Amino acid sequence: MWFVSEKRVEIREEEVQPRKDEILVRSALCGISHGTELLFFNNEIPDNLALDVSLTALQGTFHYPVKYGYINVGTTESGEKLFAFYPHQDVFAVSRDACVPLPEELSFEDAVFFAHMETALGIAQDASPSPGDCVAVFGQGAVGLLTAEILSRMLLAELISVEPIPKRRELSSAIGCTVLDSGDKNLIQRIRELTEGRGVDCAINVSGSSRALQDAMNAACFSGKIIEASWYGARVSALNLGDAFHRKRLHVQGSQISRIDPSLAGRWTKKRRASLAVALLRAIHPSKYITHRFRLEEAQSAFDLLNAHPEEVIEAVLVP
Repeated sequence: MWFVSEKRVEIREEEVQPRKDEILVRSALCGISHGTELLFFNNEIPDNLALDVSLTALQGTFHYPVKYGYINVGTTESGEKLFAFYPHQDVFAVSRDACVPLPEELSFEDAVFFAHMETALGIAQDASPSPGDCVAVFGQGAVGLLTAEILSRMLLAELISVEPIPKRRELSSAIGCTVLDSGDKNLIQRIRELTEGRGVDCAINVSGSSRALQDAMNAACFSGKIIEASWYGARVSALNLGDAFHRKRLHVQGSQISRIDPSLAGRWTKKRRASLAVALLRAIHPSKYITHRFRLEEAQSAFDLLNAHPEEVIEAVLVP
């Protein structure tokens, strides 16, 4: 699947010839990273932005046409299950070092969430809440829900989720979050009531909304931590830094999965984090968040739906 122009994708045929250092993988499922890939779909990527150098399957800079995507699970010719950071393609050649081996008993439907789970794990590590902390997660899409699932296993005093879409609020409530509607005009007051007037120790934004980032800053306690895990592409955000941010001495930190938090780098490696992400896939079974399946050749319909009605979708997958 190629992004060929604004709001248009196309399925193309190409020959796959593995090099000596590569293995051939037949895809079972491709996952769509909704937030990032919609930026490509809507032509909202900064000019001359280099594609993620940590993903070896992606090369060069973004410019139509581009083959982009990084969620693919499948099997080798010998039957080994693998996750690969590879675009939406039914057969591909890739270096084994660029793949994550998967346990045989892990379903493809759970495994296709590996990238989302690793991202959520990285967010939780960046947030690093202490026992008894109050944490709020703004945005309950697939990554936000998985972040909440991980945080729910920690000894928090309060885990709050903030989300405008009712269906997502229901799923978040099932995790054990105290769920609030982001459209509530008294949102910040309600968060203070849940935290004995202090505000949250840590607020995490995975919504892709600068309004939610502002709410996160307003909801944080004195010297609180804000984790911004959204990617805005070419969109410009305007924030009010004259009140909550300034007077409360807030700490705002970006979270991005390509690197380990420097404070953990002496003890954690990407391999160790990946192993834990696989273990969490087995424990959480995120396949419950798949709401839509499309054949690979129906990719245009998938992106049209995501773009026009994101409220209907938690996770959409492409089936080769």
